Amino acid sequence: MSDPILSLRGAAVGYLDDPIVRDFSLDVYPQTIWSLLGGNGAGKSTLLKSLFGLSKWFAGEMVFRGQHLQGKSPGECMRAGIGIVPQGRCNFPQMTVRENLEMGAYTLARGDKQAAQDRVIELFPMLGRKLRTMAGNLSGGEQQVLETAMVLETDPVLLLLDEPSLGLSPKMQQDVFDNVAQLRDAGVTVIMAEQNVVGSLLVSDSAVVLDLGTKLIEGPAREVMNDPNIRAAFLGGEPVEPDATPSRKESAPQ
Repeated sequence: MSDPILSLRGAAVGYLDDPIVRDFSLDVYPQTIWSLLGGNGAGKSTLLKSLFGLSKWFAGEMVFRGQHLQGKSPGECMRAGIGIVPQGRCNFPQMTVRENLEMGAYTLARGDKQAAQDRVIELFPMLGRKLRTMAGNLSGGEQQVLETAMVLETDPVLLLLDEPSLGLSPKMQQDVFDNVAQLRDAGVTVIMAEQNVVGSLLVSDSAVVLDLGTKLIEGPAREVMNDPNIRAAFLGGEPVEPDATPSRKESAPQ
């Protein structure tokens, strides 16, 4: 097995004077998709932001491709190979798709800008058909693709997605998850915070569940989806009590 692309050890991150996520450790391997799950206030967005230098580190370490990045600035994290697509619309709605892609490439050297735009258009051909369309006139799913493409122009090897399916129709949500799988196939590692638990887990390799800022469970995505307590919390199943194992008498055939 290859070495982790990202290792977190004892991370405590948040804002102001107190951490929101505490004692969090995780190893993320290259070219995998991780679902980051949990209810509102669990700390999913805070954790993602900490990986891009947008929240405060209180303790712990973050090693990305051999480089310690805890507490570094967003610019340093971006140059190291991390990109983030925040929750909610983050494009320029009164600018065309072409102009948005130009903005996504603004940090690149002049000679690299067009190649970056061509690369994401090849990955998402829809953008090439709508270069003259105002971003605000795209559908919600198309805007999500555009925002992801803008980040991909910097050629990240780790992409952080915060609620990419939020507010979309079921069909558009599936399109978003299909696009995430396409990114993995193209060599990008993805960590995706999501409240669409089933859609996220079906496309993911692994998953981690947060509860009030602490790690509740992690493991292969299908195992997490089949965990009875996770199903109870997110999918409407019945929780399993610790002492609910049937007795020999109860389990005997009738």
